[in-house]
Amino acid sequence: MKKFIIILTMACSLSSQAQNTKITVLKQFLSDLINFDDKAFNEEQPIISISQMAHNNAAEIIKINRENIKLALIEAKSFKHCLIISEYHTLIRVVDNEDCSPSYSWGTCMPLSRAYIQKNGVLDEKKDYLKNVIGRPDSQKRTMYLFN
Repeated sequence: MKKFIIILTMACSLSSQAQNTKITVLKQFLSDLINFDDKAFNEEQPIISISQMAHNNAAEIIKINRENIKLALIEAKSFKHCLIISEYHTLIRVVDNEDCSPSYSWGTCMPLSRAYIQKNGVLDEKKDYLKNVIGRPDSQKRTMYLFN
């Protein structure tokens, strides 16, 4: 019984450390966009917290879909930073507006991006063209946040 309690305590400690690491990674990823001082995070789903912070700090917010993504990406070029959040599981930054790959599903050229995708509580980093990170057009909520 004593061994079980020790193992359980260690597992909880490691889980807490993993959550703190996830939050630290996301804070570094967005440090030039959002001021994180004294902001509380949803530890299980930190992208929910980041979505709320982005909403409060963005110069412009655009709900994106297949019909408006081309114009939204053109608009994004006039801003210093572009952040896209897909549902509450994917956080995407456009890193190069000029380096793009055509997407027939979206009907426009999709820029090079860097993303963090949360699946089963694990945060995975991906650097790829936006079309490969954002998925195909569907009913998912996708929001673009533009920052000066």
